Amino acid sequence: MDEWLYDAFISYSHRDLYWGKWLQRKLEGFPLPRKIRKERGSRQHHLRVFRDQTDLAGVELQGSLEQSLRQSRCLIVICSTASAGSKWVGDEIRYFKSLGREDRIIPFVVEGEPESDYPERECYHPELRNIPEKHLLGANILELGRNKAFLRLTAILLDVRFDRLVNRERKRMQRLAAGIGGSAAAVLGIIGILAWHNARMADKNRDLSKETYGGALVEAAQNEGFTEGDIESLQISAEAGNPLAMVFLADCYQHGKGIEQSVETAFDWYLKSAEAGEVRGMLETAACYALGLGTEKDDAAAFDWYLKAAEAGSPQGMVSVANFYLSGTGTQKDPAKAFEYYLQAAELGNRDAMLPLASCYLLGIGTEKNAEAAFHWISQLAQLNDPDGMYNLALLYQQGYGTEENPEEAYRWYRKAAEAGDPHGMYMTAWCIENHYGVMSPALDWYLRAAELGLEEARTEADRILAAMNQATPSEAAAASTESGQRAP
Repeated sequence: MDEWLYDAFISYSHRDLYWGKWLQRKLEGFPLPRKIRKERGSRQHHLRVFRDQTDLAGVELQGSLEQSLRQSRCLIVICSTASAGSKWVGDEIRYFKSLGREDRIIPFVVEGEPESDYPERECYHPELRNIPEKHLLGANILELGRNKAFLRLTAILLDVRFDRLVNRERKRMQRLAAGIGGSAAAVLGIIGILAWHNARMADKNRDLSKETYGGALVEAAQNEGFTEGDIESLQISAEAGNPLAMVFLADCYQHGKGIEQSVETAFDWYLKSAEAGEVRGMLETAACYALGLGTEKDDAAAFDWYLKAAEAGSPQGMVSVANFYLSGTGTQKDPAKAFEYYLQAAELGNRDAMLPLASCYLLGIGTEKNAEAAFHWISQLAQLNDPDGMYNLALLYQQGYGTEENPEEAYRWYRKAAEAGDPHGMYMTAWCIENHYGVMSPALDWYLRAAELGLEEARTEADRILAAMNQATPSEAAAASTESGQRAP
């Protein structure tokens, strides 16, 4: 590793400055395992990271940045809808590719969708998308959460599999779990509990995918519960200062998984985790205060912790803060702030924010009325296969609100909502069929197909049905059918 001045160069849009700073701080604070240092013949104890802090005001990539790119072993691209359109991110990727290091470009997704079918959601820069054999082992915080995404990225930078990194650190983690030092456990943070618990899980299930051991641990914590030995290890690690262990331990107490249920003890551990900076701990603490679970109900305290989670980048926290501002729960009512937090969460891809945001645009809550913007966000929600989004998108197409009236699209989305189990979608699907709104009768469909193949009597029957539907003459109905592409009135 010492042949490179930097282990990684972070490329990002300056709209993503928060994530650039956060990732640099996390990477530079990660202690390299001793055995990995020895194997690589390196004396460095921490990763070395370059993050551009200029305005990039010039028209071309600056020479100093090119030099830093040449001196970097890997290029981390913080992927978002902003960076996807950034000229400077594109220049940095293009230059790094010119050095013959395409396989060392690592995407780190913080917003949007990689290689999306919808341009407005695309988070990969075109320079990433056109790499023939691009590196697909990046990390996505929207799928993994920020801590597990960071671990995955670190394993890629160290060029080791998760399981290899875990196995090399297992003995050290066991010593930490035995109480060798709370400060050391705090420095290592999340890797401690994941590595220690993965060793236990591997003993029970040799077929466990080592690439996803973090996700397996979460699944075990949420669904399967822990054994008595697991609870003991969680307790030791939590008491040593591991914030994520505190959250898992709190979950066990809250739901009685492997230990006697105690919502009060659960709240205490959630609060300690939140105070240690763990976002999930903040969200759970806020929920406890909001519901009076394990503590006195306190809407103001709930709002404060949701706000802290939102400021830490949690879309779920942003939606909760918006809800509180909209209703005036635990804080002063402020529709404008509610709108802003809904917008932030929606732009991060949070579906829970999209319908309320669209409602703000439709009704002028906290912002100016904007039918087109409402249509955009409801459309985004519908594309995520959300039944409420599908139904409301159909309604907008039917009413011609934010878009032109389109009976076929209205029927199509009503039917999608119906097939997704929405009762209102089922009702409107039936209404459309009964009233021939955006959909032809099955008989007409088959008559027209036969007519297209030259069967004259089928054309006669099709004209008859169209005439009845349009209350026009058969020839007029046929002409209307041809001109409109068989669109029902």
